[in-house]
Amino acid sequence: MACHLKARSVIRFKGPDTVKFLQGLVTNDVRRLSEPSTDNRSFGAVGTPNFPGVAVPPVYAALLTAQGRFMHDMFLYRPPQPDEKLNSTGSGPGPIPEEFELFADVDASSLDELLEV
Repeated sequence: MACHLKARSVIRFKGPDTVKFLQGLVTNDVRRLSEPSTDNRSFGAVGTPNFPGVAVPPVYAALLTAQGRFMHDMFLYRPPQPDEKLNSTGSGPGPIPEEFELFADVDASSLDELLEV
C-alpha cells in the first residue's frame, strides 16, 4: 500500500563524493549507506522479484548550518543496488549505475530553502 504525502519531498544526491559531502553537513554517520548490504532482514519485508528483501535502513539526520545550528531534519536512504534487484526482463542483475546516489526524504515546506544550501 502506498500513499502520496503532499507534505513530503525527495531530494536526490548523486555523485562519487555524495557521502563525503553529506558527512560534514548532517548529524548522523552517513558512511554506512555506502557500505554493501548485509543479510539483516530486520528492516524491510520479504523481497519481490525486482526489490530486495535485504535493504540498508534509512538514516535519520539533521542538516546543520556552518555554525552547527539545526536547520532541518531528514531521512537519508540508498536505493537498491543492481546486484540486489533484477533488470526489467527479470533475467539478471540490473544495470550498473554510473554514480553513487542517495535520497533524502524532507519536509516539502522547506524544500526551496534546502535546495539553496
